[in-house]
Amino acid sequence: MPLNVARQGTTYPAISFLVEEDHVRRFASAVGDDGTFVSPTFVTAPELAAGLARVVADPDLGLDLARVVHGQQEYEWTRPVAIGERLTVRSTIESIRAKGGLELLTLRTEMRDGQDELVVVGRSTLIVRAPT
Repeated sequence: MPLNVARQGTTYPAISFLVEEDHVRRFASAVGDDGTFVSPTFVTAPELAAGLARVVADPDLGLDLARVVHGQQEYEWTRPVAIGERLTVRSTIESIRAKGGLELLTLRTEMRDGQDELVVVGRSTLIVRAPT
């Protein structure tokens, strides 16, 4: 069953994500950083919670996770993330398109600080294989 293209433009409810020192330290250890700063890829954690988890759980989208491959990831930064800050994280299905028998879903996730200033935008493209 193809993805429901009418879901393009859907914005999921925001989540609040606290950048906890222990979480940053454990993440740094896992990726080989020293933990003295928030690793740029740390924002994958709130991005998954606000975006991918919502897309997978969206019954109107029709996404079968067993057919999904992560195709691309990019981040646009306005400043580094700081330990102790609380981010408001919101994801939107930016596009759903077909190409060569595959479907491509691009998810845009904005992370804002306590003053509602944009900190980082993440874009994740999921490749959905056709059912067999």
